[in-house]
Amino acid sequence: MSTYTDLWINNGDVVLDNGHNPQYLTDRAVIAQDIVHAIIETGLAVLLTADRGTGVNGDTQTRIKLLVEDDVRVMPGTVRVEQTANGTWWVYADTIEFGSVSAQITTSAEVA
Repeated sequence: MSTYTDLWINNGDVVLDNGHNPQYLTDRAVIAQDIVHAIIETGLAVLLTADRGTGVNGDTQTRIKLLVEDDVRVMPGTVRVEQTANGTWWVYADTIEFGSVSAQITTSAEVA
């Protein structure tokens, strides 16, 4: 039995299985999806990707960390925001119940 269950949303749409039924996420994946949606809904994802190479990036990363740490399911002090070599942004955090989570930060509702 799962503690958390939610519809799987990808690119703003509910993900359907082969029978056209909605697919669900549980526990860690729900937390990761909620983190991404919070970052998108606050506009921080757009700021992060739009302000490449400026001093605003550091401020935006700090704002994302604080936003993610506000989630009661996330252990404070464990949130990291990192950019990979190909320019993709990721957020990493440890949850209280389910271990670590990671999610790609995009400007649309996409969970990796």
